[in-house]
Amino acid sequence: MEIRGEDVLLPVSAVSAFPRPHWLQGRVFGSEYEPTYRSHNLRVAYEDACKIVAREQERAGLHILCDGAQYYEWEAPGFQLEPIFHYIPEMLGGITNYGPPGDGVKYQPFYKGRVTGKVEWVRPIFEGVVYALQNATDRPFKVAFLGPAQQSVILADEHYGDGVALAKDIARALNKEMRFLQDMGLEAVQLIDVLPPYTTDMWQIECQQILWEGIHMIKFWHVCYGSVDGQRDVFDDHAASMMPLFKESPADVIHLEFTNKNFSELETFRDFPADKVLGVGVVDAKNTMVESPDQIAARIKQALNVVPADRLLVSPDCGLGYFSRTTAFAKLRNMGQAAEIVRKGL
Repeated sequence: MEIRGEDVLLPVSAVSAFPRPHWLQGRVFGSEYEPTYRSHNLRVAYEDACKIVAREQERAGLHILCDGAQYYEWEAPGFQLEPIFHYIPEMLGGITNYGPPGDGVKYQPFYKGRVTGKVEWVRPIFEGVVYALQNATDRPFKVAFLGPAQQSVILADEHYGDGVALAKDIARALNKEMRFLQDMGLEAVQLIDVLPPYTTDMWQIECQQILWEGIHMIKFWHVCYGSVDGQRDVFDDHAASMMPLFKESPADVIHLEFTNKNFSELETFRDFPADKVLGVGVVDAKNTMVESPDQIAARIKQALNVVPADRLLVSPDCGLGYFSRTTAFAKLRNMGQAAEIVRKGL
């Protein structure tokens, strides 16, 4: 995989979330018409947390860091999905907050944003994230966000009457954000998606094409099977049905969970598109047991039976935001050591 103009064999990267220090609590950034930061004290605390997250990923040997989602309120048990669902909609024009409850038992505690007008980009969304990480590390890093297709199905549409039209306008709004971040010097972005296991309609790829038009950063697509307090949403194997989406996606790297699913879908990826890098989850993000470097190395070697080393990215299954900091770091550290073991043997 090429990173900053150099080929890196078996690059290592985390997915997105990392546990927050205990002294950083509550919402960091303001919403649509608020100041960027809720307070100067929160800004200092948040930027200090980003330095810790960056340093621990550097120590673990990661090549592309993640933002750690330190602006999310991971410390509120049972409500961790709240900021994931609402952070972006609360920054966009055309969406009024505090609509009806979410669908189903799992999502009823979280309100839906109400789409009451044309969705538009009105202010930077991740400017503070990029600024904080640029001052925390010299390594490339990615900013992760819930994608337009996924956002469209968790909103209460009172304006469009057409879910695809809504998704495409969200994509247009986020494209402006991507261009803004690219101009800031951001080198990678990551789309987070739970939708493809449920539907493989190609309008999702049309949204990606709108989202990433004119974007030259490294583009990751994390297809998530769900990971809230160790609970998965998707138990069946869907990789084969999603493969047409993977082949048409403009993403450079497509990442999925493998370890928690016991690599049941690995053989399907013999049909993975040759122009893309496969991100393989080799650390379980739903189990607090820390795997040894040798255990993780064996998983990497298992993946190498299907995808060559020059098209394989080493990663956890999902984000590590629900773990303790010591457990999350130990998993990343051992993963970095495992990749080095395998790299030396190639």
